[in-house]
Amino acid sequence: MKKITEAIVRKDTTIHKIQFDKEWFYSLEDMEDFLKESLEGVESVTLPMDIYGEIMDMKCATWEDIERFRQKEPLEDFRGSVLRRKK
Repeated sequence: MKKITEAIVRKDTTIHKIQFDKEWFYSLEDMEDFLKESLEGVESVTLPMDIYGEIMDMKCATWEDIERFRQKEPLEDFRGSVLRRKK
């Protein structure tokens, strides 16, 4: 997992971002390219973004939502069924 901070992401010009209601939202498609990771499970909202002079609706997420998803343990969903301790 690539270690980054929000300050680095905010300065990067290849990532489309928008400030909405005092909070920054980042394009999930751009973040996937930047991190080279799949972010399919991140909670997202669709916001209009100006991309090369054209307004497009993009799936976006906050930095906190992206980090929460990235720090999730890979087998967390299976803990109760597959990795159950036998008595």
